[in-house]
Amino acid sequence: MKRIAVIIASLLVVCALDAANAQTGKRSRAGGDGFAIGQVAPEIQGRDLESKPMKLSEFRGKVVVLDFWGFW
Repeated sequence: MKRIAVIIASLLVVCALDAANAQTGKRSRAGGDGFAIGQVAPEIQGRDLESKPMKLSEFRGKVVVLDFWGFW
């Protein structure tokens, strides 16, 4: 239960910071302006869990959740 509360609190902080940046016109760390709602996402290519090649465009019209992670 504590873990869920921490995750929700973290998401609320991120959303609040994003909203504050949008109001002040600040850009993200990546330097881009982001994407508008309804704008087509850039093509992303990779491999699925079975190591088969996949493209983001194959899922057009469906809800997609992207989880980028790595070891730094």
